[in-house]
Formats: sequence, structure tokens, C-alpha cells
Amino acid sequence: MGGYSRAVVNALDMDIGFRSILDALHDGVYVVGPDHTIVYWSAGAERITGYSPDEVVGRRCDDAILAHTDLTGRSLCAGGCPIRHCMDAGRPHDVREVFLKRKDGRRLAVYVKTTVLEIEGRRHGVEVFGELESVAGKELVARIQELSDSAVTDPLTGLFNRRYLDAVLAQQFAMYRRLGRRYGIIQMDVDVLKEINDRLGHATGDEAIRFIAGVLADNVREMDVAARFGGDEFVVVCGVGGRDHLEAYGRRLMRLVHDSCFVPAERAGLRLTVSAGGTLVTDDDVDEREALRRADRAMYAAKRSGRREFVVLDGDEPQR
Repeated sequence: MGGYSRAVVNALDMDIGFRSILDALHDGVYVVGPDHTIVYWSAGAERITGYSPDEVVGRRCDDAILAHTDLTGRSLCAGGCPIRHCMDAGRPHDVREVFLKRKDGRRLAVYVKTTVLEIEGRRHGVEVFGELESVAGKELVARIQELSDSAVTDPLTGLFNRRYLDAVLAQQFAMYRRLGRRYGIIQMDVDVLKEINDRLGHATGDEAIRFIAGVLADNVREMDVAARFGGDEFVVVCGVGGRDHLEAYGRRLMRLVHDSCFVPAERAGLRLTVSAGGTLVTDDDVDEREALRRADRAMYAAKRSGRREFVVLDGDEPQR
């Protein structure tokens, strides 16, 4: 446990009853230190988000753990963070409608209240958050959820859309610049969609896109983001340790698609497959779009090499 964590625990241990009250609250409570590292995580926070204290204490609050967004899908971690605003201004800051991503991947509408706590002469931020439904009612929250989902979700596949993907890339790139936390991008394209559309119709083509989206949704890790990039292309943003890890993960996702049976295509003598490209963010990337452009080039190199391939682009040339 780091120094900030001990300071907070010691402060709370001055009144054990106080800690018991925090843990008994239905709302979630967490405390971040001056460097925005999470140093306290209540039982209510675990209940609402699915994350235990061991999974979050010691990590930064902007480490895409909860992926806070506003109603339109804009990332609050990349700009507009309530707890950062509170700590910078030195006064409470409340937000009525915020969405967080639970450990199981479900987006949840919450309200957020933040305040400042001084511990050993250092300014800490405290966030209290609760399920919006408990104060706004089920019907209103359902409508808010519907409006927000329509802003960030692709209507055909149910995956995140291009708008949300852009927000995620901006946040991940900012984290990489600030903390050096590397991430990868995998871009996929359906190999035989034109043949399916021509022989079986566009409705079946849409089914094929939904089928692959379902495979990705079921198999990407909880901390990763799968999105429909447009048409028959998909993008996965993933935390990886290096090139080998990225390649292993990309090939695993491809294999899961290829091992799944899309019956309409099989009956017509077609095999639903994908080609994919991947890359890691680098220090030379000028913005969050650069790695995405590189993943796109890698994907088209895979298609040119005969489809059903995965190509990783490290520099100017793709490597097989």
C-alpha cells in the first residue's frame, strides 16, 4: 500500500465508525490522492461497479477504469473530469448525469458529487456516486439511457460507434503521453461481404456483420473497447504489453471468428472470415489518429496478402 493509501487509511482509522458508515452507504465512495491515484474504495463502490478495492486502489482514476462519459459519449477523463475540477478549484462539484462502465462492460447512469479532503496537508479528492435510477426514477433513467446509448452505440451491431471510439482513442493517447501506458489497435474487415451481399442479399450481409460483432462483444476483455468503425470494419482498442501480446490477441480474435459458423454463408458454400491489422501506439505518433491510420494500413496489407491474415505494422513496412 502506497504512502497516500496509508495516510487515508490512518485518517479513516481515527474513527472506525466513520469507515463503517462509508462502507454501509448504498452509494459508492472513493478517494484519490494529489496525483489522482485511487487510495480508498468503499463497499458501495464495489457493489455498483463490480470492481473490488484490490483491483482499483493504487491505479489512477483516469486509467479508463470506469470510463466516465457524459450524455453524448464525451470522455470526462480526457476533459471535464468532476473530481479533477473539484481538486483544482478547491470546492465541491456535482454532475447530475454521468455514465460509467461497470466491470461487466455495462454502461450505467449515475450521479456524481465531489469534494476536497485535506489529509496531512495534501489535497485529496472525494467522489460519491450513486445509481441515477434511485433518485430520478426508472422511467426517466431509461429515457436518459436510451438517449445516451443512441449517441455512442452502433444501431446495427450494438457495439460502440465511431463517435465513442474517437473519445476512447483521445483518452488512451492522453494517458500514453502522460503515463507511458501503451495500448494497441486492431482493425478488422470482413473478407467475403460483397459475395454474401451479391448471392444472399444485403439483409444477410447485415446478419454477417452482426454475427462478427457478437463474437467480438463476447470475447474482448473487459478493459478493452470493440467498436464498429463503419461498413464491415471493426476496431478493438486494447491494453497490451508489447508486439507479441498484440499479435497473440489479434490472432485469437480472428480464430474465434473463423471457428464460429455463420450458417447462411456455410449453406451457400462461403466461409465468413476476416482480415486484420494491428499496431502499437508509439512516441512518434503526433496524435491519437496516427496509430489508427497505421492499423488501417496494416489491415489492407493483410487483405492484399490473401485474406484471413493478421499483419502488424511496426514502422514503415508491415511485418508478418
